[in-house]
Amino acid sequence: MAENADRNGGSGEGGGVNPDIVDDALKLVDSLQRRLLAAGVRRGVSAVTSPPPSKGDVWEEAIRMESDQQRPALEEVLDIVRTSAPEVAGHLGRAGLAMVGALGRTWDVVERSLEQTRADAADQRRSGEDPGPGRDGGTADGTERRVTARE
Repeated sequence: MAENADRNGGSGEGGGVNPDIVDDALKLVDSLQRRLLAAGVRRGVSAVTSPPPSKGDVWEEAIRMESDQQRPALEEVLDIVRTSAPEVAGHLGRAGLAMVGALGRTWDVVERSLEQTRADAADQRRSGEDPGPGRDGGTADGTERRVTARE
């Protein structure tokens, strides 16, 4: 008997449902129904009772989005520039750096060659040597060779 008393809301810890909680829940449901009814009267009964309009299936919406959305050419070009510009700028930057590096190395080679030529010419002037046949534009027999437009 003691067990039945505990189960049916007796003095035990695991007692039944508290009647105050049930009353509170019923009051909340009643209040909600009244608010929904008042909102339905304000907006119109059809707004509350009718389901929302159907969007259609996924394929219908995808076809509609694809066929209706013709973007202007300028917008498409700007979208291409926005997505491709970072990659293009990276490539151009790396190419520019490679070109500047190659030009710098080439200039170093040209400078060394010019300095070597100047040093050789200065050494020849100091030593007073005859440059020899063919070096100054002469020929082996001592006559000077001239270049004309026909050659």
